[in-house]
This record gives sequence, C-alpha cells and structure tokens, in this order.
Amino acid sequence: MNIFRLIVIYLIIICLTLFLSYLQFPILIIILTVFILFLAFVVLPQVFTAYRSNNVKSIAKFLESNKKKPLFAYPLALAKGNDTEIEESLHAILAKHKQPYMQNVYKTILALHLEDIDAADTYAQKIDSDPLKSYYAAYIAAKKGDFEEAVLLEENIHVDWMNHALHALYAHEKGQQDEFEIESKKAIDDSRGAQKYILVHAFNNM
Repeated sequence: MNIFRLIVIYLIIICLTLFLSYLQFPILIIILTVFILFLAFVVLPQVFTAYRSNNVKSIAKFLESNKKKPLFAYPLALAKGNDTEIEESLHAILAKHKQPYMQNVYKTILALHLEDIDAADTYAQKIDSDPLKSYYAAYIAAKKGDFEEAVLLEENIHVDWMNHALHALYAHEKGQQDEFEIESKKAIDDSRGAQKYILVHAFNNM
C-alpha cells in the first residue's frame, strides 16, 4: 500500500478515535469502530489485491511492497526470469513455511523448476488434497509425455485456470503454439491476484 495513503488512513483513524473519546462514547464502541475501519481500509484492500485483483499492475505494486515475504518474493523472481533468484525464493518459502502441505507443494514446484521430474512426482504424490494434488500430477504426467493420464487426472480439478494452464502446457509440449497462446490467455483471464501474476510470467518463461 502507498505510504502516503497509509499515513492518511492512520491519521483519520486517530482523529476519529479522539473525536469519539471527546464525545464520551463507550470504550468498546471506540475499539470496534477503529477495528472495523482498520479492517476496511488497510487489511481488506491488501487481501483483495493479493487474492482477487484482476489488475496486473496493482498486483505487481502489491508484490513489490511485500517482497520481504517469501510467498510474494517468488512471483517477482519469476517475473525477472532469473533461475538463481527463483530457486532462492522457493528455498526461502520452504525455510519459513514448515507445514507439510506447503512443503510438498513448494518442493514440487522447485523440482519442476529444476526439471527433476522424478523428484517432483515424489513430492506431488505427498500433497494431501485436490485440486493441487491432481493438478501437479497431471502437470508431471504431461512433462513425461503421458497426456492420456494427464487428461484423466483433470476429472479431479474443478478450477478453470488450472485446467486451461494444463491445456497450455500440453500444447507447449506438443509444439502447438497457437493452441498454447489460446489456452494460456484463458488461464490468465480466469485467475486472480498473485496467481494471475505468476501465470503471466510462467507462460512468458516457457
């Protein structure tokens, strides 16, 4: 979030707090009012940009302002297309997020980036829930050239951008450039927030 805007919001909240105190509102009302304003003008806009925004420029600004957080540093590294930075950002995510689910997902992503398909397969099988489990299993099957298996796995994937991203991958692996461009655009159009930014640059790097 823009620093100037953030300062203005905090000043407004402080002034409102003082005003409500002056009018002798109950302390609980003042606390709830401050909390609601903070949520509405500080937290929710950032959550929306991170997960629901359709504006790539706004997403990029958000990521840049939060680049110290590993989960947001990764998309920026992907945008630069620097393999070393991408690997470092993924290792940073793995170092910070120790939950088994996060470990298996990002170890799968790292292995795919390193083109270690066998390792990616091992980690993907440990992902404990769909749609990501089937998404990466289909991705790996396609990288192995087993497109029939990949298509079968799509039955467990009910997220539009994931299906289109897989179809873009199939087209890329088969050298079907026109189909790749059609499906990659559909995947980007159907995604939101940081995921949209990741797809834009992942497809550019193919």
